[in-house]
Amino acid sequence: MHSPVRPQPSREDNRRAALAMFGAAAGFALMAALAHGLRGDLPWPVVAFARCAAMLAVMAGVLAARRAPLVLLGNRALWLRSVFGTFGLLTTFYCLSRMPVADTVVIFAMSPLWIALITARLDRMPTPPSTWFHLALALSGVLLMERPSFSADSLPLAVALAGSVAVAVAMVSLSRTHDYPRASVVTHFSLFATLATLALALSGAGGAPPAGAWAPARHLPVLAAMGVCGTAGQLLMTAAYRRGRPTLMALVGLSQIVMGAGLDAAVFHHGVDAPKAAGMALIVLGITLNARGGAAEAG
Repeated sequence: MHSPVRPQPSREDNRRAALAMFGAAAGFALMAALAHGLRGDLPWPVVAFARCAAMLAVMAGVLAARRAPLVLLGNRALWLRSVFGTFGLLTTFYCLSRMPVADTVVIFAMSPLWIALITARLDRMPTPPSTWFHLALALSGVLLMERPSFSADSLPLAVALAGSVAVAVAMVSLSRTHDYPRASVVTHFSLFATLATLALALSGAGGAPPAGAWAPARHLPVLAAMGVCGTAGQLLMTAAYRRGRPTLMALVGLSQIVMGAGLDAAVFHHGVDAPKAAGMALIVLGITLNARGGAAEAG
């Protein structure tokens, strides 16, 4: 059974949604930069926990205001969204502790390409050759950008690619959670992710110190700012996709790559040489062509 056809958004809807998506991209880029800046001071599970706890606090308020139900068990789609979304979040913060911001952002931006493959598989439809071509472009860009040694040093790159796939699975699962209010779905994910990151931090994963020595007072403002930026980005992105044309939102979201590269250069002095710039361009090209191709098929 197909979902009801969504009315086409007006030009004003698209304009406002694009502004919201641009704000979401800025929020995520700032969150990534703040998390990367903490890599030498705090273990990445602690940083990830701060991000999740902030989102959970906001969603608890939203859930109460909307009188939406708190769903703890739920169905398969809900759990797939929360589990794979949490894995995507964990891999994001792991990579931000070991890779430049721009590298992490651009690799995770490949999620729409994996979504196209996963959706075709679930719908038992043949994957269009163009989708394979777009994915090949993006993967070629990754190899050119990272020039991996295929040794232990390449682990963060492998984790980033796995994380981008996990995010894609989470997004596909999210589209199949119509049985629950959106606030309940996001709260379920936030609760699961908060508990998972808390368990990792307490277990000492990532070199986490014992409880009570997690975050000296000097780190708390940065952790709070990171949580606010990430939460704002999440809410703005949700609003943008609900209001505007999804293809346009995906393309506007690519501005996060530019912001991430700018923050890398200005704050962390991570330069972009010619091969890296060419690799990033190939990744963006693959994502853009995939988005435009999807729009043409939908139309």
